[in-house]
Amino acid sequence: MFQDVGPHILDAQYVLKEIEPTDYVIILRRGELLTITEDELYRTPTYSELNADYEIELEQPVHLITVEGRGFFFADIDLNEQGHFKFQKLDVLRQIRPRGLAFAAATGAHLGNWYRQNRFCGHCGHQMELGNGERKLVCPACGLQVFPKISPAIIVGGKNDNQLLLTKYSAGYNHYALIAGFVEIGETLEDAIRREVYEETGLEVENIHYYKSQPWAFSQSVLVGFFADLAPKDTYPTSEYKNDDGELALAKWFTRDKIPHDERREDSLTWTMIEAFRNGENA
Repeated sequence: MFQDVGPHILDAQYVLKEIEPTDYVIILRRGELLTITEDELYRTPTYSELNADYEIELEQPVHLITVEGRGFFFADIDLNEQGHFKFQKLDVLRQIRPRGLAFAAATGAHLGNWYRQNRFCGHCGHQMELGNGERKLVCPACGLQVFPKISPAIIVGGKNDNQLLLTKYSAGYNHYALIAGFVEIGETLEDAIRREVYEETGLEVENIHYYKSQPWAFSQSVLVGFFADLAPKDTYPTSEYKNDDGELALAKWFTRDKIPHDERREDSLTWTMIEAFRNGENA
């Protein structure tokens, strides 16, 4: 999956560190990442590349993570596009190789967005400052402490014997997927699964069991994957139906040998779970 970067190790420990010319710089604008084009692919620019084109000196970039001995830093500055530098949606990072640098850039963007979204105290409006000893922001006026945000979300593979329930969303994503959604406040992961399945399809599930998880910087979340069996009372004379027209365009049962294959999404937890069911693994 996207986070499988071994043998390289991503070190997200919070440390104070000076930026080097070969370190990468995360610069964001309205949720998009400043990238540089190289061999018709996009990647995060280094500090030396930014200096060469923009002639800027970063006063206090924040060290985010280190991978393969090179650091990723966040610079809270506004730049315009020029030359080979373009702002791109974060999804473009899934094209970067080696995979370790792609996952590091996505994780760095996750943290960078958190810093941008918490410039000012949500309680008194004072400008926030970096905390000491751990990754947090502290308000010097009222003492409020803010830590990086990670939103839990569930993905569920609904099973009915030798069939798996696949869906297509009404807008924004035209590939087969599993039912997914964010966990609400006061809700367990299991309750979120039951609610999302019922809201989107009108079905009920049981025998919920954990499969795998995945950090997903693109939505500032951690995805938690489960499989679940269709409850006995929910049997349908047809294998295709729709329930939530506002969210789903299609919900359909597929037997293992008829499940569509989508190699373009092989880095996702959804794809991994679909392939696991196809091959009879953990399902």
